Amino acid sequence: MDKEIASSLISLAVDMDKTIVSMFSEVEKVTDSETKQRLKKAFGDLMGYIARDIIFPLVDRYPDLDPDRDR
Repeated sequence: MDKEIASSLISLAVDMDKTIVSMFSEVEKVTDSETKQRLKKAFGDLMGYIARDIIFPLVDRYPDLDPDRDR
């Protein structure tokens, strides 16, 4: 895979994580506890998939693209 494509994919994945964090905030407003737990699990799973299946493999290939590198 081309490094430029990897960089773009990582950037888009990080942007998706920001959106999912906002979704978690909205889920906290859900009053039905069963629905709230189901949604929290789903959004947590999404964050995990993004990190494990997209970001981590690309960073393994291109360590300098690690979005957490400068933190």
